[in-house]
Amino acid sequence: MEKEFNGQESLTLINEMISQARNNFRKETANRVIFAGYSVAVVAIMNLILVHTLPNPNQSYWIWLLMIPMSIINVCIAKKQDKQALVKTHIDKIIGAIWRAYGYSIIVLLLVIFGTTAIINTVYLPLLITPIILTLTGLAQYATATACRFKPYFYGAAIFWIGALLCIGSYCTGNGSIQFIILAAAFIAGFAIPGQLLNRKAE
Repeated sequence: MEKEFNGQESLTLINEMISQARNNFRKETANRVIFAGYSVAVVAIMNLILVHTLPNPNQSYWIWLLMIPMSIINVCIAKKQDKQALVKTHIDKIIGAIWRAYGYSIIVLLLVIFGTTAIINTVYLPLLITPIILTLTGLAQYATATACRFKPYFYGAAIFWIGALLCIGSYCTGNGSIQFIILAAAFIAGFAIPGQLLNRKAE
């Protein structure tokens, strides 16, 4: 026979579920966010170094293939955190869907830009990759911040958008390699630091 809850017991149960869901969000995503932030920052700095050291600077962009194993590691972290989750809420599923859509969008973006470049044979179109990625990251971060109501993520979204604009500005100055510094700084300030704050708040 099912137990009937009175008003106070129902309210207590709802509050406990909300608390568990918020705790799940922190445990499930903070480590992934921190790892992703520092991973992108490290590869961006390595790309900057290779641009100025390799005989053919265009060869430096192959360094981004390192993001494939890093993405696999991130997935493993996610699966481990999912097993430790207390509950799986609708908000958790929405946030997961947002970042999956983000990943798909990045893949499509790269295929479109490189495909178009191969057809049109222009060197300028790839310059849009970094600012567009920063813009899309800001969009996903803003949606996540809205879902979990965590202010540092709102600030992170703003940092990504500002970074996108700074990238365009760096092209105007004729020093496009600054984009790698902007990219690294944006992912540390917009991903890694908010993730660390989230972990600290969870404790």
